[in-house]
Amino acid sequence: MRLISIIGIIAAATQMAAAQQDTLRNVIDRDVEVVNNYLPIISNPHKLQVAPVIDDTMSYKATFNYSIIEKVQSVKTTPDSLKVANMTFSPEQTQYSAFVRGGVGNYGNILGEFLYNIGTNKNYRLGLDIGHHSMLGKVKLEENNEKVKAASTNTWVNTDFSRLYKKVALDANVKFKNYTYKHYGYESFVDTADYYGANGEVVKGEILRHSSTSQRQTSFDVAVGFGNRLRDPRDKVSFGAKAAFGAFGNVTGLSEIDIHFDGFARFPIRKNYLFDINFDFNKSRMLTPDDYEGIFYSSSPSRLSARNHTDITITPHFGIDFDHVALRAGLNFILDFGGKEDNFYYQPDIYADFNVSDGAASLYLGMTGGFRANTFRELAAMNPWVSTDSYDRAWIQEDGSYGEMHTTQNPIKMIVGVRAKMSHAVAFDIAAEYCSFDDEVFFINKAFSKVDTTVSGSSYSNMFEVINENGKVKSVKGELSITPTSRTMILLKGAYHKWEVNYLEEAWNKPKYEVGVDLRLKPVERLLVTAGVNSIGKRYAFNPETQKKQELDMLLNVDLGAEYRLTSQLSVFLRCNNIAAQNYQHYLGYSSYRFNALAGVTFKF
Repeated sequence: MRLISIIGIIAAATQMAAAQQDTLRNVIDRDVEVVNNYLPIISNPHKLQVAPVIDDTMSYKATFNYSIIEKVQSVKTTPDSLKVANMTFSPEQTQYSAFVRGGVGNYGNILGEFLYNIGTNKNYRLGLDIGHHSMLGKVKLEENNEKVKAASTNTWVNTDFSRLYKKVALDANVKFKNYTYKHYGYESFVDTADYYGANGEVVKGEILRHSSTSQRQTSFDVAVGFGNRLRDPRDKVSFGAKAAFGAFGNVTGLSEIDIHFDGFARFPIRKNYLFDINFDFNKSRMLTPDDYEGIFYSSSPSRLSARNHTDITITPHFGIDFDHVALRAGLNFILDFGGKEDNFYYQPDIYADFNVSDGAASLYLGMTGGFRANTFRELAAMNPWVSTDSYDRAWIQEDGSYGEMHTTQNPIKMIVGVRAKMSHAVAFDIAAEYCSFDDEVFFINKAFSKVDTTVSGSSYSNMFEVINENGKVKSVKGELSITPTSRTMILLKGAYHKWEVNYLEEAWNKPKYEVGVDLRLKPVERLLVTAGVNSIGKRYAFNPETQKKQELDMLLNVDLGAEYRLTSQLSVFLRCNNIAAQNYQHYLGYSSYRFNALAGVTFKF
């Protein structure tokens, strides 16, 4: 009966509520995140292309990865890129469809990659990317100056296929990734001391250690989608749908199966007036082994509980789109199954975009919400050193107890901003944002209490557990793109975040600001140079041993890359990361590689 009522509510709201249209270049990015090479993107005023051509095969990456609020939405609402002068280099006289690349460097830095594209074809495309990258060196731990192995390997295979049938396109992709790494971080255990294990038994510190233990994240994903492609969806009905399957596992035997369906349909009611509806279905099933080595959890084998989670989102909208104003209004209807209890809730999804000066400047504002189911795969992507049992033993800060991890919800998210194109070479985007969150994920080092009560504090491990916490974050973000010539691009970006949490002393491991400058230029015909200076402000970690917060130093990452074309088919490249040789910490106890370089060759054929 309850399900019938829910369906009735959704059906009624679908007829009443609102729509958007695909050309609303507009919309708020519901993901506020920092990815490799730190990019606090809100609108990408100038997005560089990464097509496999000899002029653009070199890239560089910073060696850190931090996230603010990851994937909080099921519906994308990101302003389109501003149109600025495109960056152009001299085109090759001969088109090549593939390249191979190989390189070596310090810290056991090894790279190999093969990429193939079927080439230009109006009816179909096919791409294949196979690669491997290893870092096999040692790092010096800040806490005791000990050098430890910090080896990691990344192996991937990606394929993409598209086929165009008149105005309907079929897309498919298959992805495989195997990421292996060590728990190399600092541990404060005393080997001969007694500790209380996770199940209350007494354990020696040496048993709890797992600094030499290797971990892996193996994933396989396949997706198939179809939809029509229209230049202007205001004139005709547009639609699309996608089905995806994903599998994930790690060395402990934990595995996840993910099934996803989504679709949309957009109907022009009359000229400039639209109705659309989006549908999103996600099912995640976590499978656990009967037991696994207590080294990951406690001194004895433990049984983890399997988890079966399903969420369904239906988002109807009405919208209008004129040359100088675009509006949309709708609701997110969300059904969430598989937690402590089933939930049904709805959130507003409203957006407006005003063109205030004939395309040169736009004012945008909006209000929406979101959620995240928090699978172990997502947790491991945020923090690879998270404990396997974290989803099953999350610390619910509100009541100070351990329990099953909750779904992260964002009851409200608001944004107001302005973007402008000052000239053909200069564009900017600046915005202020407010986001509330319930049961957001925060990481702290996993700790074990000493049996000897005369010794204060706990000892912490190099694995992390999860705290769910409520609060809000206010942000100011901006980007400035400068393209003075066709051979030069400068991108300045920055974000400041003010975190307010209800119970925690600090928003553990969340940075207060991020700033960066990226430079890309071609000083001479055969040489391409890229450079970046990226910084993340101070963060606070909770130290279980002292029971106090510990400040993690600012990260400053200076990167430089260059590629020189010897012939139309052969080029050499050099990538230098962390030129300042800063020994920053990813998380408490996890020091970074200092200056590292990779040199190699690329051959096109």
